[in-house]
Amino acid sequence: MGVERGREGLRRILEGVRFPVSRDAVVEAALESGADQELVSALRAMPAAEFNEENAILRAVPLPEDEPDSNTEAARAREHGR
Repeated sequence: MGVERGREGLRRILEGVRFPVSRDAVVEAALESGADQELVSALRAMPAAEFNEENAILRAVPLPEDEPDSNTEAARAREHGR
């Protein structure tokens, strides 16, 4: 398996996760899946909470704002401003 990166890598990682799931369990799944350091750091920056679905995690992960479909608050604001 290759190194998991970005939003698509996170989606692949989350395919094997059972919900609800804690932030720490998501970080552990990412480490086991070979996520790159940037993705692991972004997951560790999420709130320490339990997540009930994939989309909640995708919204909570502070991915780079210029990444397409990053779903960060700043990216959504830019998309709506267009």
